[in-house]
Amino acid sequence: MKIAKAIVSTLLGLLACAGAAQAKTWRVTDFQDNIVVDRDGSALVTERITLRFDGEWHGIRRTIPIEYPGPDGTNYELFLKVISVTDGSGGKLKYGSSTSNGARDLKIYIPDAVDVTRTVEIAYRVRNGTRFFKDYDEFYWNVTGNDWPVPIDHAAATVRLPDSAAGSLRAQAFTGVYGSTQREATSKVGGADAEFETSNPLPMRGGLTIDVYIPKDILQEPGALTKFFWFLGGNPVVFLPLLTFAGMFALWWYKGRDPDPGISVAPMYEPPAGISPAEAGTLLDDTIHPRDITSTMVDLAVRGYIKIEETAEKVLLFTHKDYIFHLLKPREQWGSELAPHERVMLENVFADGSETRLSSLKNRFYTAVPVIRQDIMGALKRKGIYLLDPESANGYSIGAAVSILLPFAILQFTGWANFLNSVGLVIVCVLISAVIWWLFARVMTAKTVQGARTRIAVLGFQEFMNRVDAERLKIMPPTTFEKFLPYAMALGVEHHWAQAFAGIVKDPPQWYVGPGGSYAAFNPIFFSSSMHSMAGDMHQVFVSAPRASSSGSGFGGGGGGGGFSGGGFGGGGGGAF
Repeated sequence: MKIAKAIVSTLLGLLACAGAAQAKTWRVTDFQDNIVVDRDGSALVTERITLRFDGEWHGIRRTIPIEYPGPDGTNYELFLKVISVTDGSGGKLKYGSSTSNGARDLKIYIPDAVDVTRTVEIAYRVRNGTRFFKDYDEFYWNVTGNDWPVPIDHAAATVRLPDSAAGSLRAQAFTGVYGSTQREATSKVGGADAEFETSNPLPMRGGLTIDVYIPKDILQEPGALTKFFWFLGGNPVVFLPLLTFAGMFALWWYKGRDPDPGISVAPMYEPPAGISPAEAGTLLDDTIHPRDITSTMVDLAVRGYIKIEETAEKVLLFTHKDYIFHLLKPREQWGSELAPHERVMLENVFADGSETRLSSLKNRFYTAVPVIRQDIMGALKRKGIYLLDPESANGYSIGAAVSILLPFAILQFTGWANFLNSVGLVIVCVLISAVIWWLFARVMTAKTVQGARTRIAVLGFQEFMNRVDAERLKIMPPTTFEKFLPYAMALGVEHHWAQAFAGIVKDPPQWYVGPGGSYAAFNPIFFSSSMHSMAGDMHQVFVSAPRASSSGSGFGGGGGGGGFSGGGFGGGGGGAF
């Protein structure tokens, strides 16, 4: 008996809940739009929405799209300003306004919305809701929107244009769900007004869209500058390249500009005093290239510290080339004339004795490369070459990139702006900004006056090596070719340097032994090619590292037809809460 009573009680409770749920409903009984289009194409829209509430409700939401597809994949933003939200008698209603997902969302509170009919009147101005074409203009407007989850019993709209439009307008209307071409609405033109009214209730997700054809010269089309600012407002990501340029230019102007050296490039017959080949190569573009490091080995050989022996061994049908480095000066004779990067190089090449094969350095020497690079840059800093060295310049450039992107990220995250509404434009702007950033970042390094003059001297020496004539070479010491060969390698002009000595230098350098032990006839051009090939082999060996456990690397128109329900600007929908 108790079980039966419990079941009956439960069923009665469920029926009561179902009855309460059925009683809590709402619908739109009337949707009236009064639209005044000014001569500049802007429009004042007044929506008068009548709603029937059954049960207890607190208000409604009205959502109006403000972002639409623009030409060439850009975004077109409807600039909408809410003027007032009132009840049917002109009393102000409390509301909240926000922008999300490309729409303006109004949350409107309606007091005492319990078993009652209420009216909400929303007035807003749209600056760019009129479309301008070559032969005509058009006001194409989605009156109700197609996102209401309830039917709309009746909808109507009136569009008033300037008096000069009288007698020249054409109008049409569409009803139904999005994309429908149904015409269950009347369209009437009288003077400068166009009136529209539905002939049947609109279904759930159904809407009323109106289209007014306007001949040219009635409205004043906005100028190019106005349209440009509209474009910027609808596509704020365009500001990214502009801000990137402004930010990087300001940083370069105050931190990265080189001082005026007071001299111009002129041929120099010797490198700047106290500047090694590796340092000279680094000075050209503020970057340590592999050739700057490999030229140091040749320079050490020229200065008598090592001898280089090239070997060639036949392995089946292939010839295996290798190099043997012989240490000519033991450690106790190195003294203080060696630069730190030169000392590190010798210590790591000859770590196991006074004779080393290049191939034996594979997967071993790579640990010394970062130290050598740091020592080369450190030497230039100590010599007073830089105001802002490359490492610090990279830090400033990365900091500038973060500072430029951070405001965009904050505005996107907080919803104050949408920079991702046009994927194609985002990609283009990001690529342009990246190029701008890179161009400034690569010249951000700043030299002192002494550093700028030293660089000019290096360029002058490079000019001399590129353009040296045979007559001048004949009066220079016989050792000039090999003495400056490391500089030619570091500066990337070793082939020009060798060609200038063709027929002048007859004897091979003492610090180099070719395959077979000697040269039948020494040719500076062939010898320069051998040095270039050796430099390439050394670079591959110097940077080779053991394979790690994981992969990766350190380095329509409006004249008639063609429209549909949901087309044009405006629209959206709403809901109750």
